[in-house]
Amino acid sequence: MAEKGNLLDLLRKALEIAMPDLRHYYRVVRKAKVEATYASDGRYYADVQPLRNDGTVDDAEPVVPKVEIPVLWAGPQRGVVCPPVVGTLCDLSYYDGDPQYPTITNFRHAGGDAPAAELNEFVIQLEPGVEIRIDQKKQVVTLTPENVDTKAGKSWIINCGNDARIVAGKNALVEAGEQLTYRAPKILREGNETATGTGGEIGTSFERAHRQHEGSYTLSGPAAITGDVVITGNLSVSGNSSAGSRSGGSI
Repeated sequence: MAEKGNLLDLLRKALEIAMPDLRHYYRVVRKAKVEATYASDGRYYADVQPLRNDGTVDDAEPVVPKVEIPVLWAGPQRGVVCPPVVGTLCDLSYYDGDPQYPTITNFRHAGGDAPAAELNEFVIQLEPGVEIRIDQKKQVVTLTPENVDTKAGKSWIINCGNDARIVAGKNALVEAGEQLTYRAPKILREGNETATGTGGEIGTSFERAHRQHEGSYTLSGPAAITGDVVITGNLSVSGNSSAGSRSGGSI
């Protein structure tokens, strides 16, 4: 029986030599590049080609399929997601060195293709000209050649310590569902104005203010004035004129 036990031990050792545990090899982080990216049920994957240390393809290493892409600030329905483009360099590793459980631990830029950023700047860039940047002066700069669409389910409040300016190359629209209020100690309006009621109909304007007007004035329609009228200059009337009383010079 002892000889049988020794034989089994010898067989185990022979098997270990012939089929060693290769996990120590897979514990080493490998250079790799993305061959394909795709999404599935809210999870993002990439097919990854292992590389040699000099960045060349190792033909002896097959493409590792469907390696899950890491997501920043993860949680249920939260995180920062930006699937990599084909050719992106990455670091390939394995959980506990198990080749059945690959993982991408990092993405890397090839020489010179990272977004331009100065020291102490923060940049999120999709492509050149499409970025959000906090520069060295702590200015927030947003760039895009396309539209910007911002939606808030409730209130939207903007507070700035100094000036605010909105510049539109063509038309601008400010629309309110109920009431629009302009409030300032001094309000300046420059340019021609057209005012109508709802749907382009004749509306009503109410003012509680003294008004000084320079230039001509044309009124189409009746005028009702409650109070005194002072005219410095000539008055021409085309049509009948009625007066309850009259004083002054002769007719």
